[in-house]
Amino acid sequence: MEHQRAIEVGTVVVATRRSGVCDVGEPGVCYEVYELDGRPGWSFIFRSGRYDGFSPEDVDLFLHVTGMVCRPVAGYRFRNTLRLTQDFHAGLFDPAFPLASGPGPQARH
Repeated sequence: MEHQRAIEVGTVVVATRRSGVCDVGEPGVCYEVYELDGRPGWSFIFRSGRYDGFSPEDVDLFLHVTGMVCRPVAGYRFRNTLRLTQDFHAGLFDPAFPLASGPGPQARH
């Protein structure tokens, strides 16, 4: 869980397990860092346009944190999901997804 402290807006991840919002190997990028009931949380949007919040346990179970930060996305300010969807369709998150290509983590089953 040490890597989770390094997650910031713009951090690139790769899904290591399929979930309701991502498929194995699908790249994503953090668009929001938040705290809920005193616990950290992170919101990610994936190449498919699906998005959700992840707890520390979710990150460990479903994601590989690459350690890369996509600078064009790093300054993103989340407002609401309607705007998030508009920004996604406008290509705002596109620069992050190629950063996750290449040899990635092995899928966990």
